[in-house]
Amino acid sequence: MPTIRSLLLVLALVAVSSPMRAASPPDIAALAATLDRLVPSLLAEHHVPGLAITLVRNRQIVWAQGYGVRTAGGSEPVTPDTVFEAASMSKPVLAMLALQLVDAKRLNLDQPMVAYGPEVLVPDQPGKRRVTARMLLSHTAGYPNWRPGGEEGEGPLPLLFQPGERFGYSGEGIFYLQRRIEHITGQPLTHLAQRSLFEPLGLLHSDFGWTPQIGERQATGHGEDGAALPPSKYLLPNAAYTLYTTANDYARLLMEMLKAERGMSPLLSRVAAQEMLRHQVAVPAREPIERPGAAQGQAVHWGLGWSLNTTAQGDIAHHSGANRTGFRCYAQFSPTRGSGLVILTNGLQGDEVWKRIVAAVGDL
Repeated sequence: MPTIRSLLLVLALVAVSSPMRAASPPDIAALAATLDRLVPSLLAEHHVPGLAITLVRNRQIVWAQGYGVRTAGGSEPVTPDTVFEAASMSKPVLAMLALQLVDAKRLNLDQPMVAYGPEVLVPDQPGKRRVTARMLLSHTAGYPNWRPGGEEGEGPLPLLFQPGERFGYSGEGIFYLQRRIEHITGQPLTHLAQRSLFEPLGLLHSDFGWTPQIGERQATGHGEDGAALPPSKYLLPNAAYTLYTTANDYARLLMEMLKAERGMSPLLSRVAAQEMLRHQVAVPAREPIERPGAAQGQAVHWGLGWSLNTTAQGDIAHHSGANRTGFRCYAQFSPTRGSGLVILTNGLQGDEVWKRIVAAVGDL
């Protein structure tokens, strides 16, 4: 007759040998009710006037909502089609454009960028001649986030470490790749993005540069005290931070990544999408995103354009954004579950808001 100890041992062995079952995703109605209770109190607590959120399930938008107002003291409500600054969430969009060029064999991820036109960065250090698109998209090229003297400066751009040596987040690297892509295609970023991504996906309210149409739907950024900041008008597109978009539009970009990863996208190949979501470099200095249950991040890597958290239910790709003009935002998607979310806020304390939301419901 088996003992209790032996039965427990058998049960433990079965549990270890059996494949992990992913927890059932929360019911959308229950999730919406949770957000309706949670979001308004978080906005008030952190002096953030407005927030838009869109949820994706089975590679489709299933729910979207706006909370609060576009401008503190104003009456225009935030909706899922209100335009926010996506800030650094601009970077994965450039990655999608770059991988489209890889699909078209117009760009090689491992070809030094100097092969695509005359060198434009000074000083012309020998190491810079080894920099590739893969390094720029995975933030391993060695450039600083921004050179001394400000963004888009024309002054010297130092090389902080040898290309490919390690991770070092760099807006300058993304802007450099943008200029190379513009040289390869003969098109400015705004035109290329509209033709290759935004128009085919029906993104009616997204642009890398400010337009009057963007201004009509644009939310105002706010400081930590909730006071309105001067509105931005980015007239010099920079793929590192100037994307204007809506929660619904950005969710459609996530959906296209999810479809491409399954070989279902006409815009991006499965090989390209899977390369974007492959671990390119470990980033031990960064903490994983806090999420509930099996979606809790365990380790951080970087792919091509996306940060990647390993979790018990597979990798979750994500990116956040923070512009000093008063915007904080976040997006994530799970290729294994076909789910995702987008959160856009118009306050400098919006990162405290989205982190609390993701910690509560980020197991989509």
